[in-house]
Amino acid sequence: MRFLLTTTFLFLCCGLSAQEVPTLSTTTDEVLVSTTKFPQAAEDSPQYVTVIDSTAILAGGDLAMLLQEQAGVVINGAYSNFGKDKSVFLRNAGNQYALILIDGIPVTDPSALGGAIDLRLLSLDNVRRIEILRGPRSLLYGSDAMAGVINIITKNSDTEDPIGLHLRAAAQTHNTFDGAVSVSGSTAKVDYRLAYDRFQSDGISEAAEPAGTTDAFDDDPVTRQNINASLRWQATQRLSLRPSLRIADFDGDYDDGAFTDGANTYTNDLILPGLRLDYAADKFRITGNYNYAKTDRVFNSAFGAFEGRGRSHQADLAASFFPQEKLFYTLGTQLREERLQVNDPGTDAPQATTISPFLQLGYRPSERLSLEGGFRFNQHSNFGGQSNWSLAGILSNRGGLSWRVSVASAFQSPTLDQLAGPFGANPDLQPQVATSLETGVSFQTEDQHLKLHLTGFRRLISDIIVFGTNGYENQDEQRDLGLEFSGDYRLNKVLTVSGNFTHVSGTLRQPNVPRNVEVRDFPRRPGTTATLSLNYQAPKAFSARITTQYVGDRPDLLFNPDFSTTLVTLDNYVLVNAYLQYQLLKRQQLTLFADLRNLTDTEFTEVIGFNTLGRMIRLGFSVDL
Repeated sequence: MRFLLTTTFLFLCCGLSAQEVPTLSTTTDEVLVSTTKFPQAAEDSPQYVTVIDSTAILAGGDLAMLLQEQAGVVINGAYSNFGKDKSVFLRNAGNQYALILIDGIPVTDPSALGGAIDLRLLSLDNVRRIEILRGPRSLLYGSDAMAGVINIITKNSDTEDPIGLHLRAAAQTHNTFDGAVSVSGSTAKVDYRLAYDRFQSDGISEAAEPAGTTDAFDDDPVTRQNINASLRWQATQRLSLRPSLRIADFDGDYDDGAFTDGANTYTNDLILPGLRLDYAADKFRITGNYNYAKTDRVFNSAFGAFEGRGRSHQADLAASFFPQEKLFYTLGTQLREERLQVNDPGTDAPQATTISPFLQLGYRPSERLSLEGGFRFNQHSNFGGQSNWSLAGILSNRGGLSWRVSVASAFQSPTLDQLAGPFGANPDLQPQVATSLETGVSFQTEDQHLKLHLTGFRRLISDIIVFGTNGYENQDEQRDLGLEFSGDYRLNKVLTVSGNFTHVSGTLRQPNVPRNVEVRDFPRRPGTTATLSLNYQAPKAFSARITTQYVGDRPDLLFNPDFSTTLVTLDNYVLVNAYLQYQLLKRQQLTLFADLRNLTDTEFTEVIGFNTLGRMIRLGFSVDL
């Protein structure tokens, strides 16, 4: 903290020059890169997309907390100890049904439960924007995109100069420090960026102390480091290449379980090299992407060490054609190869390969109507063939009103652990399949001071894989019905109100089991969430945002020492957060910020038997040189 204050004082002594800064908000008035294989104006897309821009990312501070504020998204564990696992519940679906993309490429971990990447590995320092697409998205992205995709789009150069330096440092409650440094630059042919960021915290005890205990539980510290390197080479006027490399590691302590202290450690390492190719001509565009994800996880406890090592290749190639202004079609294919590393040299490593050709078409018969559709066929090395489809349309008028409707299907392949793991493996498993119908209405005034959007959806997930008495099997189905509302209103030149509301209900049943019992309780998934923000933008350099977040009641399961479970209800709660920033010096070189979380120090529980962080104050600065 002394370093932070001293450095800030030195910069202040250099001179002050107030500059305007953008508002702290999310927006959908963008060019989208996730709905098709080429950039598309948001107003022309039949798919409604939430875009989190760079200023909202700056105010977000933490990826899990930032996503938690978006409509239809719940990040369980966002406010638990920094090392607690984070689960993404998108529209009431399980964590394994939300697909994380980095620069449009799926990033998975075959060694993890459900195959999802560990959210704790990812920081916001290298992120330029985030696009959230809700609903089935297997047409373009393949397996796992059943509830939607979250596309994390990384930064290129921070400057238009040949070389520039960016520094950021912050100190926070719980003896927490985070910082970042990056070197970047641009020329006529090349832009590049090399960045390093680090987060470390003493944290709190992950497990809550049971009532009546006399022994204080130990804190559970955590450290995360990220190295990001990228280079974009404009080889010709039409062709560009972008190699990239991400290296991340996450180390932390964790406890034995609910209300139980422990001296366990956890490490997770990720190496993610990638390559992107773009070729743009007058009537067609070619995009190619590849990444290789190497993940190594180790859990150390009193029972010994448990290792999980996953390897994943993801590649896609797509050609988009524009024979006329009103028509496009895209032909592409995706290759996905996954395997688990095993320690026994005599044991074959479980692996699976999926090859998926796809076709997407778009037609705009008039300025008011746009239609899109597509078909995808997936050939899996284990379960064989499976297909997905999508249809969508948008109808708009000159009064700022538009209506969207879409129907689509998606799938998730069985994980390697479910197919060939050591516990309950079943090589005859079939893919889980989702179908969804959604419709939405959007309105915005001509001056764009008022923007409103309302979406209703109905989704069916069938052949859900569960672990039963005979191991893994396709058995359950889940039906969800939901409503999402979002909007913002510019009150005057300095004040903007924005917010969202989500309500979803679901039913889980076993259609092929005698005396089927329906379940309407989904652990840790609230039926209702809402967020309301007031943004203040001064005429000069000061801006602020105060946000109120509501999370409704939700059930949870307490696992008892005798291996029985108890169903409990977690109370609803309201959090009040604030973010303030001030920019100084010429060219907006210095930014001071304060990030205040849970201002009222509300006591609440995200996971039964585990703590939450309480009130947090984070102070810091960033500077460009």
